[in-house]
Amino acid sequence: MTHLTGLPSMPTAREIFPSGTPGHICEDYSRRRKAQITAMVLFRQLNGAVTEESIARITDERMDWAARSAKEKVPGSELTRSMIRAELRQLGGLPPVPLHQASEKAAATTAPAGQLGSLLDPHQLSEILRLGLPVLVVPVPAA
Repeated sequence: MTHLTGLPSMPTAREIFPSGTPGHICEDYSRRRKAQITAMVLFRQLNGAVTEESIARITDERMDWAARSAKEKVPGSELTRSMIRAELRQLGGLPPVPLHQASEKAAATTAPAGQLGSLLDPHQLSEILRLGLPVLVVPVPAA
């Protein structure tokens, strides 16, 4: 478990999931765990003064430093890095950034955001964009 002074520890996937749990479940949990822990370190470093500008100034190297200082491996993907920014936004009380405003580096879809409405129910689309996380839309042919 990660132990930071004044921060609760969070169990790892191995500590909470039984043997045989599908890998994608453990990977998703681990990514979210790392994002939360790393964002908390950055939040503390910013003394809680989170702004869009302060988030935009966070470099990959600074995120790596924050993860290492919490005894975590450095973020290994752009998805994890965008999740860290989303967690930091939430900690700072900022509104989530809609997918179409996210940086191209963090966007995980090849369809422009304006075209997503034709692929998804508008209510579902608004719920997804409300999260402020990258979205991968994969069309699945009807059986």
